[in-house]
Amino acid sequence: MPPPIDPQRDPPVRERVTTTPALAVEDFRSLRRWLVVLGVIAVLAAAVAAYALIKANESESKAVDEDRVVLLERSINRRSAEIDKRLARTATEIDNQERRLRRAGEESDVTKLDRRLRRVENDSADAVEAAADSGKELVQIERRLAALTREVERLK
Repeated sequence: MPPPIDPQRDPPVRERVTTTPALAVEDFRSLRRWLVVLGVIAVLAAAVAAYALIKANESESKAVDEDRVVLLERSINRRSAEIDKRLARTATEIDNQERRLRRAGEESDVTKLDRRLRRVENDSADAVEAAADSGKELVQIERRLAALTREVERLK
C-alpha cells in the first residue's frame, strides 16, 4: 500500500518509467538502406549535373565553332574575290603587253625590212652607176678598138 499523503508536503513525484526499446538491428539495416539510396541519388545527381555541364560546354563550343566557321568563310570569300580581281587585272595586263609586243615585233620587222630595202636600193643604184660606168668604159674601149682597127688597116 502506498504511504499516506501528508498535506504539507509536496505530493510525491512519480517517476515515470518509460522504456524505449533499444535500436534494433533491423533499424540499422533500414538506415543503411536509406543511406545507400541517398548516396546513389547523390551520385546520379552529380552525373546529371556533369552531363548537363558537358552538353552546355559542347553547345557553347559548337556555337563558337560555327561563328568561327562563318568568319573563316567570309574571309575566304573576300580573299577569293580579291584574287579573282587580281587575276582579271593581271590577265588584262598580260593581254595588253602581248599586243604591245606584237606591235613592237611588227614595227621592228617593218624597220628591218625597210633597212634591207634601202640597202637593196643603194646596191641597185650602185650597180646601175657601175653599169653606166662600165658602159662608158665599153664605149671608150670600142672607140679605142675602132681607132686601132683603122690604124691597123692603114698600116697594111
